[in-house]
Amino acid sequence: MVERPTPGAFRPAVKTATVPMFPLVRDQARRWSPGWCTYTDGFDENPDIEVFCGGENEKSARAAACWRQGNLLHFGFQQSPAEMNEAGQRLLLNCIAYISRFTEDRPIALTPSVFAGPVGLPRAYLDRRLGESGDMTDATWLLSHPTIERLKNKNRDEVKKWYLEARGFLHPGPELSLEVDEDARTLGAPIDRLEFFHKAIAALRSGDNPANRAARLLARYAPMDAGKIESAAVWDQWFTENRPYLFFSDQGDYRWYVDLLAKRRGVPCGELRGTARSSRP
Repeated sequence: MVERPTPGAFRPAVKTATVPMFPLVRDQARRWSPGWCTYTDGFDENPDIEVFCGGENEKSARAAACWRQGNLLHFGFQQSPAEMNEAGQRLLLNCIAYISRFTEDRPIALTPSVFAGPVGLPRAYLDRRLGESGDMTDATWLLSHPTIERLKNKNRDEVKKWYLEARGFLHPGPELSLEVDEDARTLGAPIDRLEFFHKAIAALRSGDNPANRAARLLARYAPMDAGKIESAAVWDQWFTENRPYLFFSDQGDYRWYVDLLAKRRGVPCGELRGTARSSRP
């Protein structure tokens, strides 16, 4: 291990002047080309994602350098094996050996690439800005104009209170900026909790406006392969069958998913994580 100056992007999470790091290259004095790392905001909810390690980077202390989604491996270090020292070569080999064990697992949530065009950003970006500090200064680029207008005269404590109450109803609006889903708030159905299905299915039974609102919400957030279900009775049956295997992702698409690997194995998706998702011998 060597001590490296703490990267600016690691602050304020890391307060020490240096950070212990593990060198992966032969020539540590050379200025190397940077590799690729990934923000891990929201990854904790996705059972198919597992982070192995980070690295020195310009994003954040929690950014992932080596991680997997299903049977796909992301190895973010740029250097070739010939440029790596023994530790770097062994890390690469271990990552390849490890991912080879996940023959049944597959990526589940759709995560549109930011390089392909605008996407709805995860609420974790607002957690740091509004949830923790209540500071609107660096949050306006994430929010819809009506939401900004609603919050602009509130002090920090009022903004934090609003965010705590509104977070479960936030979704990308027509311009992909985050705003409250009025259908969900009117129904009292937070889009990211299992309570969402209880409230929506109950509203389907009531008929008229609540049923129409529930149908819009289920089409918007339920798994795409469930979109053709119409009756409350069939929704109830579907929810009972899939409840242990459901999880919500706000990584671009803001939608519920069924963890099919967990369902095949009869293990709740919250318990089927990491190595447990590898294929059995």
